[in-house]
Amino acid sequence: MKITLFHYRFVTAAALIAAAVLPYAAPALAADALLPVRIAVIPTLDAGPLLLAKEKGIFARHGLDATINAGGTGATIIPTVLSGQYGIGYANVVSDLQAIDRGFPLLLVHATYAHPADKTKDPYRVYVAPDGPIKSPDQLASANIGTSSVKNIAEWTTRKSLENLGITDVSKLRWTKVTGDEAYSTVKAHTLDAVWLPQPTGAAAVAAGLVPILSVNSGSLPGAVGGYYITSKAYAQANPDVLKRFNAAMDEANLYASAHPQEGKDAAVSVLQFNRQLVDAADLNDYPNDPGLDHLATIANDLVRYKLIKAAPSVNDIFWKAE
Repeated sequence: MKITLFHYRFVTAAALIAAAVLPYAAPALAADALLPVRIAVIPTLDAGPLLLAKEKGIFARHGLDATINAGGTGATIIPTVLSGQYGIGYANVVSDLQAIDRGFPLLLVHATYAHPADKTKDPYRVYVAPDGPIKSPDQLASANIGTSSVKNIAEWTTRKSLENLGITDVSKLRWTKVTGDEAYSTVKAHTLDAVWLPQPTGAAAVAAGLVPILSVNSGSLPGAVGGYYITSKAYAQANPDVLKRFNAAMDEANLYASAHPQEGKDAAVSVLQFNRQLVDAADLNDYPNDPGLDHLATIANDLVRYKLIKAAPSVNDIFWKAE
């Protein structure tokens, strides 16, 4: 499986069983019938279902010749989708709504992951140094927290989680951009009070001696879709068959990854070159096919309250729809 690392619906229970137990039931289309598509994805464990769709031949069986490039963040992937460099990309829900709020011609295509309900199995957390100043979640309201992207999903999930704990005054909360090993070293040195991390960087933080203090996916809005595969309106108009096939393939891939979580981890290790021990220690999000419209509306309204977007869109109008 060739995947490049670069820098910078609903389904029935019967479909679930078929996808989980008989993933090779449908014959692959002839190579000359495959439609090409370039996909950009953030290198986290949430990419597992997409990687399995390529590795297990799911894309091919649905008539797609998929080229997957992994790297960057949602904020850096969105411009490459809008420019046409990639037909489909992955960005978190906050980046998606911010781009739409700014008037960019973006459409949501398919759910990537959803927040789990179990706080003990939450892959997205805020971490602190055990000898640092933060001893309880309420102290995060006046903390300086590191994140890879400020004014984005870290802020929404953290503020929403604190709000759900009854902590509403976050006027002293600050965010600082950090990347790589700096995320751990600055907290250990008490330069920053805490750091917000997904997986497997969260597992790396624990290995570096940090401890989790707040589970932010389960703590913010359990069941909410935290990211979507996206496309541009121009690409959607020109390539409806690609998007139909992609949606069907990801329905199958998300079901398969849900039934075989270790295989998704294995794909991330082999393709994204993640550390095996860290990946095996990491928790996973859920992989839904439901687009989560009710939760999406809640998120949009939260972002308006938090001044991360100006106006909440009509969530029914921002999804790609098959003709």
